[in-house]
Amino acid sequence: MIVVKNGTLQVPGASIYYEVRGNGPVLLFIHGGGGDADKFLSVADHLADRYTIVTYDRRGHSRSNLANRTEDYSVETHSDDAHRLIAKLTDEPAYVFGSSSGAVIGLNLCIHHPEQVKLLIPHEPVLLQLLFGEEQMQARKFMEDLKKNHRNEVVKLLSNLGVDTNNPEHSKDVQTKRIFSNSTYFVEYEIPGILNHSLDINALKTALKSSSMQVLPAGGSASRDFSAYRCAVALTEQIGTEIVEFPGHHGGYNTSHYKEFAEKLHKICSSHL
Repeated sequence: MIVVKNGTLQVPGASIYYEVRGNGPVLLFIHGGGGDADKFLSVADHLADRYTIVTYDRRGHSRSNLANRTEDYSVETHSDDAHRLIAKLTDEPAYVFGSSSGAVIGLNLCIHHPEQVKLLIPHEPVLLQLLFGEEQMQARKFMEDLKKNHRNEVVKLLSNLGVDTNNPEHSKDVQTKRIFSNSTYFVEYEIPGILNHSLDINALKTALKSSSMQVLPAGGSASRDFSAYRCAVALTEQIGTEIVEFPGHHGGYNTSHYKEFAEKLHKICSSHL
C-alpha cells in the first residue's frame, strides 16, 4: 500500500497543498492549466517505489488557496512557489516534470534556481514566442478559441455527469467545485498570462552553462501536429538538444498510457543520475 503524506506550504499570497509518496530521489510534477495534483495520480503511484514523488495544486487551483482571488497570473510567482516547495522537502537537486504551462513554470524555475534542478523535462511547453509566421498565428488563434470555448466544454462535461450546471460553483460535490473553479482560473487568468509571458532564452542558456542542470524538452507521440509539441521542438533547437517523445498526446500521463509514460520517464531520469 502506498502511503501518501500531505501538507500545506505557506507562500507569499497563497497556501500550497502538496502530496508526497514513495522513496528515492525527489521527482516533482508541475501540472498545466485547469488541473491539480490529481492529474499525475496514476504515474505517481506507479513510480513511488523508485522516487519520492511530489505533486501539488498550483496556487489558484483546487486546495491551494489565494489570499487575493483576483491576483494577476505570473509565471515568476508560480515558479517561486515551486522553488519554495522543493526547498522545504529536500536539499538535493530534484527531477522536475512540467506539463504545458507547468513546463513553462519549470523553465522559469531553471533560470532562477538551477541549483535545485537535476533534470527538467518540459513536456509540450506553451511558448508561442518560439513559433513564427503562420504557425504562430494559428497557435495564438487556437489559444484564443480555447479561452472562448473552454467554459462551455466544462459545463458540457459537468452536465454529462449529472451536475446542475446553473450553479456549479455552489455544488456540494467537491470534485465538481474544483473542476469549475480551476476552469475559471484557467480561462480568466492563466491563458492570458501564458500568452503574455516570454521565456528568457539567453538566461536559460546561461543557467545551463553555469550549472550541472539539464533540460530535455518532450512531446507526445500522438501530438506531433499540435502547436505545443512544435514549441518543444523549437526549444530543443534553441538549447542544442533533441526532443524526447512520450506515449500519447498532450496529457498522455493521465490516460491509459500512464504505465508506458511512467516507465519512459523513469528511463530518462535514471540515465541522468
